[in-house]
Amino acid sequence: MGAEIKEILVVNTMRMGDLVQTTPTLMGLRKKWPDARITVLVNSVFKEICKGMPFIDNLIVCKKGEFVKMFEKENKYSLVECYRRIEELVDEVNQTEYDLMINLTPSPDSALLVSLFNAREMRGVTAGADGARVIRHPWQRYLMNVIPSRKYNPFHLSDIMIKTAGIPHSGDGLSLSVSDEESAKARALLEQFGVNDGDLLISFQLGASKELRTWPVASFARLGDLLTESLKARILLTGSNSEEKLGKEFESAFSHKAINLIGKTNLREVAALLKRCSILVTNDTGPLHIATAVGTTAIALFLGHACCRETGPYGEDHYVIEADILCSPCGHAVKCTNHLCKKMVTPDCVLELAARILSSGRIEKLEDGPVWESVRVFRSCFAPDGMQDYAPLLRRTLTPEVFYQYIYRETWLRVLDGDSGFRAEEICGVIEARVSAWYREGDLVSVLRVAGEDLSTLRKMEALAEEASTRISLIKNEIDKPSPDVGLIQRVWKDAPVIDREIDTLGRTHPALMPPVMMFRYDKEALEGKELAPMVEAAVGFYADLKKHFSMLTATIELLLEKHVKTARDS
Repeated sequence: MGAEIKEILVVNTMRMGDLVQTTPTLMGLRKKWPDARITVLVNSVFKEICKGMPFIDNLIVCKKGEFVKMFEKENKYSLVECYRRIEELVDEVNQTEYDLMINLTPSPDSALLVSLFNAREMRGVTAGADGARVIRHPWQRYLMNVIPSRKYNPFHLSDIMIKTAGIPHSGDGLSLSVSDEESAKARALLEQFGVNDGDLLISFQLGASKELRTWPVASFARLGDLLTESLKARILLTGSNSEEKLGKEFESAFSHKAINLIGKTNLREVAALLKRCSILVTNDTGPLHIATAVGTTAIALFLGHACCRETGPYGEDHYVIEADILCSPCGHAVKCTNHLCKKMVTPDCVLELAARILSSGRIEKLEDGPVWESVRVFRSCFAPDGMQDYAPLLRRTLTPEVFYQYIYRETWLRVLDGDSGFRAEEICGVIEARVSAWYREGDLVSVLRVAGEDLSTLRKMEALAEEASTRISLIKNEIDKPSPDVGLIQRVWKDAPVIDREIDTLGRTHPALMPPVMMFRYDKEALEGKELAPMVEAAVGFYADLKKHFSMLTATIELLLEKHVKTARDS
């Protein structure tokens, strides 16, 4: 971006946890453009939590629930009322003309709304002149790729936001300030329950947005008993009004006296209370991110379709426990009738982890034993590239899915950031270091034998992408001429859609190779306008990126096979 950036608008009307996970992006925007004014548009429900978010110069709120209902078939508003409510919000936003707008809300209603805002450059989901969805920026198109390709996604939501903003990774975690006055109020409130400054206070977050993601209340209660009896901990419950039933269920099963503040505090008070705690044990939900943002160690239980690589605790030295089972995490459309993952995460293993954290601080590794036999445990950390990573603390079997995550972590960065430099040796070195540190000897060879079966398909996809790229380049060259040969363009284009379909079919039959194909779909969707020349020029880049990505995958797997499988066979 050549022009000076003075006004920035960040749109994030998602859930509270997603909003808190925006703080590294806001911090990075301030560092890159220290003199710019940063305006943030949020859901009015979460206005309160924004008071502690850094670097917000101007806050605009919208009643998202009301806005979404305007687009439903049976809404309570007349057409005129809908227009006026939207107009009021748009007028408020458009009091300023923004140099850069970043929409971090990938929803249809948000796309339509931000298309009405005045911004010189827009990144994220918006609507084109014809009302169709347009995704502007490669990393936002990648975000749309996360769900259909989630088994192979290596990037955290916060890192994708940072990449979309075009700012460097600083290795900073989430940030949320708590004032001295708020801390004093939290202390006074806890004193009413007999909690003194030196007492060990551990908080439980019983609920989550989806029931499939919640650990059983009975398990929380058993853990509370163990923590109380073995560590003399006091147990604090926080949550929203909708979770009051869970709190009562917990109190019925808990053998001691809990500090039950569910439904009795606002979000700012929750932040202050969590800051006072030594540990938060939580499902994957908003308070997880509040805790990490105020500096409290989190033990996050990732169950059902919750995936720590996507929305785990962001920062250093937080912990994730998940079931060591092939179906974990499951797909978002899954309707599970046997929640085995919830049974495999036991109160005993959570107790053991909490006790070790309290006694030793950072945990670098765990010795396997009966207490860990049914789970995987990770520590959150920042990788050398500044992005979030999750270090396995138990040596489990390296799976092909995890192997491809490691490859994609390196190749996506080079494709999406437009890095022309590629050396297979560098990527192999990173993968080898990870596998050596975190997995068992012989795992890499076993996984490479599986990945080697994909090579012939990869080479075919690479050749098809090169053929399509060549055709599109020929069309571009012809269009650039003063008198293009329309007949030649039609003949060259004739087989291009057939090639695309063949690539798509190969991707569908080889799921590990599908992520670049899905991304290519979203790239094509981003083509907008009616002028052929700029659309073809953009398409040339998309086909080139697809071919480049297949080439990287092929070269990396070939080199690893040469170094490890052939060596093992020869020896």
